[in-house]
Amino acid sequence: MLIILGLFFSTTYWHSPWSSAETEKDWAMDQLTTPDNSALQNRINNQLFGSAIVDAPGIGTDIDSTVNESAMDAKLAGLTKNVTTQKLPSSQQLNDFYQSNRDSYREPSKLWLWVVGFTTARHGGQVFEKAQLALNHSEEKSSTPEGDMFDRYGAILSTELEEKYGRAFTAKLLSLISDNDSESLPCWAGPISSPFGAHLVCVKKINWGAYTPLEEIRSELINDWRFSVATES
Repeated sequence: MLIILGLFFSTTYWHSPWSSAETEKDWAMDQLTTPDNSALQNRINNQLFGSAIVDAPGIGTDIDSTVNESAMDAKLAGLTKNVTTQKLPSSQQLNDFYQSNRDSYREPSKLWLWVVGFTTARHGGQVFEKAQLALNHSEEKSSTPEGDMFDRYGAILSTELEEKYGRAFTAKLLSLISDNDSESLPCWAGPISSPFGAHLVCVKKINWGAYTPLEEIRSELINDWRFSVATES
């Protein structure tokens, strides 16, 4: 009899409404403390970003796309036109501009020359004075100037000189050469400045680069003409 009563009360306990409610409560609490990770991440993303998540420009399939050079040239021309002037030069204006600046559109020239250098690191603000004194002394003695460096170049391109001494140095050197006739090349001449200091040059020979035909650089000339017009105004 005692055993039968114990089984009855035990069965009544486990199937009572109070036990079922307690079980559901424990399950709900478990859901709150250990939520589904994927659902939680989706909820966080939606609240933080919503529909504003987009691919950043330049990221994705476009990043490896080949650049269309013609399109880039057209874009550059359009930007130049907007920044400078809406004008287009006449054929005569463009030709006059080309003739006045054609040395800027020359193919690289080839030079044979000697260069004596005086460095700012050694002479400071007196570097040009030192170079001029050395030049004067060499003219009196009919000898090669003495400096900090002495370099001989054979068949070096003007573009290579730009890389070594800078554009201003090369432009000044070519200007000095063009001011002389082909039978009277400058030797010694200077001082010519560079990022290193001052230089004296003796040009032994030059093969001038050919002028690029106007029609081959028409777009570039138009852009340069527009900049020149904007600068003048």
